[in-house]
Amino acid sequence: MIDFRKLVEAGVHFGHQRSRKCPKMDPYIWGIKNDTLLIDVSKTAHCLEKAATFLEDVAAQGKGILWVGTKKPAQDIISSAAMNLKMPYVSHRWVGGTLSNYGQVKKSITKMLHLEDVVAKSEQYPHYKKKEINVFQKQIARLQKSVGGIRGLSWPVGALVLVDVSKERSALKEAIAMGVPVVALVDTNADPSLVDYVIPANDDAPRSIKLLINYLAEAAARGKARAVEMADQEIERVPLRDDVLALVQEEDSEVEGAGKSKTARKEERGKVAVKRTKKEGFDKR
Repeated sequence: MIDFRKLVEAGVHFGHQRSRKCPKMDPYIWGIKNDTLLIDVSKTAHCLEKAATFLEDVAAQGKGILWVGTKKPAQDIISSAAMNLKMPYVSHRWVGGTLSNYGQVKKSITKMLHLEDVVAKSEQYPHYKKKEINVFQKQIARLQKSVGGIRGLSWPVGALVLVDVSKERSALKEAIAMGVPVVALVDTNADPSLVDYVIPANDDAPRSIKLLINYLAEAAARGKARAVEMADQEIERVPLRDDVLALVQEEDSEVEGAGKSKTARKEERGKVAVKRTKKEGFDKR
């Protein structure tokens, strides 16, 4: 479990003003100071450990985790954590239908990949003018902001990690509709009732977001390592191609030997029968 001192040093316990409080966050609030709500860091640590264990299990099963944080303090943190894990992320804007209508969103990804291929081969195959290439580059930059992080999104999506439930309301609703479990940082002004794994914390301070997201990312990395180990163990259990060929050759040789012995027996029986017929004919004479 994470150290409580690290949570306090990062400012995880600072909430919003009392006038902006969501009543459903009362179980996670410890007190009030200078009209500012204070979050109970012991409950934050407990919920964080629970969410980390869940993400580790999801990653160990080989499922993908989608990381979402479009507010400015969380954009760089989310993108760097997801890229280190080689997992999909959304850091600029949530595209409607990313989960519920991925077939249409995938068309934008295909268009982006096509334009990137055209620009990459523009020097080798100069079919487009310089102005057209500049237009393609602008379109690529626009598409990369919206769908660049989800180009490697694979199904089924095992979990969704959110920063600020109030801002990522669309992503939360789509995850609920598609049955995707949600892990979210929930501040004192947000509704935690729709989140599967609530992490009560300050979702505005970059230090707080970085500490919690990195902790979750480390758990996901451990899950991916477990998945690789399990895959290696399964490969070791399966016989190698050379071993299979050796077994097949041994079986073939046994079959051939059995066939040869049968033919040899037939030849011997035929020779004995010929000798008997010759002997009988000689005796008759």
